Amino acid sequence: MQAHRIRLVVPENHRAVVEFPATIRSGPVELIVLVPRPNEAEEPQPEGQGRMATLAEDLARDARPFRELSPEDRGARIERVMGVGRGLMSTSEEFSQRKVEEIEIEEKKLGR
Repeated sequence: MQAHRIRLVVPENHRAVVEFPATIRSGPVELIVLVPRPNEAEEPQPEGQGRMATLAEDLARDARPFRELSPEDRGARIERVMGVGRGLMSTSEEFSQRKVEEIEIEEKKLGR
């Protein structure tokens, strides 16, 4: 699947006509609308500026090495680092479930 980005501003009447580039073949497509949060719409952030970039800025403010932190501060920092990546990748359970589904599909193809 290919992705093409077309930026537009929704007018007051909430109607827009989309003209696709000639490189997109005719036929079915899926149109996904991504709406920025209110603060993102006012101040567009450069690519890569998100939860991880915000965390990196926060951690940079506290220049103490990890080894010098109290056990409570270490735990809090680890929790924040782990939490920022939540939802970015599949869990091992989701991965395992997809593999089971793939095996079932292959078994159906082979008539088992």
